[in-house]
Amino acid sequence: METIMIQEPDGATLDVVSTALRMNGYRIYSVADRNENILEMIRGHHPKLVLLDCWLSKTSGRQIAHWIKAHFPRLPVIAFSCDDNIAEEYRRLGFDGYLKKPFDIDVLYNLIDKHLHRRKRQISEHA
Repeated sequence: METIMIQEPDGATLDVVSTALRMNGYRIYSVADRNENILEMIRGHHPKLVLLDCWLSKTSGRQIAHWIKAHFPRLPVIAFSCDDNIAEEYRRLGFDGYLKKPFDIDVLYNLIDKHLHRRKRQISEHA
């Protein structure tokens, strides 16, 4: 069972995403407190993918994505965003992909599958 870490400040969105991914067989570790050390949590829980709200209040999702990529360059980091420009901006912001809110649950499943399979290919190519 693969672990996905989710940092989403909106409780309703977090519940929907967590439930949907659990129903699809993923182990979910949600980060409710934006002040937690996400790098330490990644080291401790070994997620295969991170879903991160793009516009967190104190520390930007962009800054967190760059921290993650500096320490875990192969770990896919996906942006959650209500921003209408996220399709054009996500790569510049340091994310591997994006999920525009509101979203269809099938889009979430496809996005997760796409990035987890891409990561598996990258790992096998470097083995």
